[in-house]
Amino acid sequence: MAVNFTEWLEDPQAIRCVLVEAAISVGGVAVKRYLSSKNYSDSVAGRVYDPIVSSDSINLVERMSVDGQPSMSFGDVELINIDGSIDSWLRDIWVNKNITILIGDVRWLREDFVTIFNGTIEDIDSRSAGTLNIKVRDKLQRLNTPISEARLGGVSANKNELIPLCFGECFNVTPLLSNPATLEYRVHTGSIGASAIEGVIEVRDNGVPVSFAYVESLVKTRFTLSAQPFGQVTCSVQGVNDASAWINTPSKIIKKIVKEYGGVNKFVDADIDLTQLSTFDTANPQPVGVYVESRENTLTVCNQLAASVGAQLVMSRIGKLQLLKLEISPLVDAFTVDENDIIRGSLSISAKLPVKAAFKVNFDKNWTVQPGLQTGIPKTHKDMYALEYVSVTAQDNTVKTAYSLDSEPIAVDTLLSKESDATTEANRLLNLYKQPRFVVVFTGTPRLIQLSLGQQIKIKYPRFGMDSVKDGQVIGLSVNWANLTTKVEVLI
Repeated sequence: MAVNFTEWLEDPQAIRCVLVEAAISVGGVAVKRYLSSKNYSDSVAGRVYDPIVSSDSINLVERMSVDGQPSMSFGDVELINIDGSIDSWLRDIWVNKNITILIGDVRWLREDFVTIFNGTIEDIDSRSAGTLNIKVRDKLQRLNTPISEARLGGVSANKNELIPLCFGECFNVTPLLSNPATLEYRVHTGSIGASAIEGVIEVRDNGVPVSFAYVESLVKTRFTLSAQPFGQVTCSVQGVNDASAWINTPSKIIKKIVKEYGGVNKFVDADIDLTQLSTFDTANPQPVGVYVESRENTLTVCNQLAASVGAQLVMSRIGKLQLLKLEISPLVDAFTVDENDIIRGSLSISAKLPVKAAFKVNFDKNWTVQPGLQTGIPKTHKDMYALEYVSVTAQDNTVKTAYSLDSEPIAVDTLLSKESDATTEANRLLNLYKQPRFVVVFTGTPRLIQLSLGQQIKIKYPRFGMDSVKDGQVIGLSVNWANLTTKVEVLI
């Protein structure tokens, strides 16, 4: 059945029903619980849903960060438990299990229901004697695991050290001494047939280039020195390949990490908005590099990569990974919001972002800072090894004078490799923040349920200078599925 979802939402004759499908573990056995807010049965599958969901509780929050801190979508599903008949559910395993929430009409087939959330269960608890509450989070929660726990092993002094990981191109990293007897070093986990890297560019002893040989010719994750080093061994590396091709852009590296590294609940293609990531990669081909030599969180590493080009990881409502940038683009055909879409008296300013007259962006990270090298390398090389980053600054003197701002901005650390890309990012940030920016919040009519996080819109409203159309970006959404209103946050 073809359904115009927006028209159905506004139809006073609709008999709306929320379905909740949760895959959990009961006594070690995988069980799927089918719950609903009204009496509903799936005639095709012969399945009856338990009508214990409080539709008033389905309030899911999506938000982009305006301060660079990672954010997740979250919400709560309240189950009616007045007689205590489902008390035993508190002892079942809900943690990190999958959950899907759908909405539709009780007269529809299950296949016509629309997914409004696909994510992960944080846990189940009880906030009152008459309810149980399923706490839901988006799938980014699955990335809150160590990116790797592979230790070297063996009998050497480094047996308990984590084997490093290298993605993109990394300058002057410290490899792990894996076999002191043969002077073998490792720069990435993996073996032949597993994840290969592009290779080591140069090996240095206290900054002086030395000869080396690969232990394995195909994977190139290990090398040996021909002579005992005098000082600290470092090297520059081009990291992981994907399908035999070297990858060095944020989108491609993040996709590789979430699918092949981290905990047991790795992402698969169905968890990723492949089209959006491909489009993002075309628009953001800046080379980056990250070297992981200690215990690091998968989500943290991915956010560092994304933030290097001003982006952040988000999950769409239907549970697909996307990369979104905080930016305002004046699109001609952007979705327009006006007085007819905003519930009267609900609009306000929730935040005014500080104006900034300059941005300093760090790039080309030196992964092993070596001050005071005494070897006979050129002074420019010694200076380079002594600094953690190279930096560029973009500044607007007119804004600086008008707002009496400090001349030295706090540096933004990135994993960018090129000065030109760092300059572009500094200018992008400056153009975004050198004028007053506001976060406008309001409650919208059912038509605004179709908005998506990160979407570019136009807004016109007779307050706060929006009498004429303003360009903006949706940075927060919270849909109340009981009354079909949407709390919207827009950066203008």
